Amino acid sequence: MHPKFILVSEPQSPLTGSFVYGMVFQHKDLVKGYVKVHGGGWYNKDDAAKTMTLYGSSGDYGAPKFSFLNRIPSELKGYKFFYTPIWGLPGNELDLTDVEWI
Repeated sequence: MHPKFILVSEPQSPLTGSFVYGMVFQHKDLVKGYVKVHGGGWYNKDDAAKTMTLYGSSGDYGAPKFSFLNRIPSELKGYKFFYTPIWGLPGNELDLTDVEWI
């Protein structure tokens, strides 16, 4: 099992992307009835530092399209999100100003 994430659009709101993450073997294991996947990758969640570092690209769905990142689970509220295409490189902080915490 590996820490992976995807960005998905739900049927009733195809332009609103939700952040879905979990410990799975393949990115497609995170998909449950969603209309469209807008990429994905891997993550490293640091609870002590309250950071979520996203990196890489999904072999199933390609690189994440953060323009679709509109909703994040509320258990991650207060975390800073960073993205880097390659693990180990410094990440850029994502702007979560307009994100809905669900």
